[in-house]
Amino acid sequence: MSQQAVDGFRAEREEMLSTFKGLSEEEWNAPSDCAGWTNRDVLAHLACTLHGVVDPAFLADLSGGAEAAMEAGVEERRSWPIADVIAEYETYSAQAADTFEALQGEGIGDAPITMPELGTHPMKALAGCFLFDSYTHYRHDLLAPTGSVDRPQPERDEQRLRPTMEWMLAGLPWMCEDALGPVVDRPIVLVLDGPGGGTWTIAPGGDDGRVLVTEVDTPGAAATIRSGTHDFVVWGTTRRPYRDFVKLEGDEDYAIAFLDCVNII
Repeated sequence: MSQQAVDGFRAEREEMLSTFKGLSEEEWNAPSDCAGWTNRDVLAHLACTLHGVVDPAFLADLSGGAEAAMEAGVEERRSWPIADVIAEYETYSAQAADTFEALQGEGIGDAPITMPELGTHPMKALAGCFLFDSYTHYRHDLLAPTGSVDRPQPERDEQRLRPTMEWMLAGLPWMCEDALGPVVDRPIVLVLDGPGGGTWTIAPGGDDGRVLVTEVDTPGAAATIRSGTHDFVVWGTTRRPYRDFVKLEGDEDYAIAFLDCVNII
């Protein structure tokens, strides 16, 4: 996954910069689909988080929760000229991509890193984490039809979506730990169709009482949930209700109880 995530991050970055450099002041100040944020606020979030990847002095303080930490960097940049925010994003997204590339190396890539609310993952997985963040904010929060930026959606391809799926499912046991623990007592299958898709089983038996996610089918699972890969980004982050995007088979009540717990950040 990881090298593909680096390549996907670089490709998404190029698409984003192409869009960013063509937006008007009015478009930048229009509301995004990220509650409470304008389009320029979304860019500010992306710029400051990637700045923190490169220079730890700019890392957000996550001790009070991820959402509160992100708001501080956004608020600071509201007084900046938009050209300066774009420049920060352009500079530090490029350097972050180089950092993600370096973290694919043997030894360092498997070293664990713990991120509050997001869980503990190998360092090489950071590329997928930030590709997911970029893909979600750009494709859903900024671009039409859900966002207010009326530009064509770039192609949804394997290079972007496969690492995004893998990051979301790696994070699921951690990000939804408290909610899923009491609910998941039997295997449930998630089938994601489209570029980057596959079949995963979520079951009891993970470390420290968390659920276990494996990329396998499980015949006889209690329930099966079917959706598209891009759609999973939308409902898996609770940006839209899952009921608009999923098909259920088997024990529907159990599947709904599981879906009610999913909130990937």
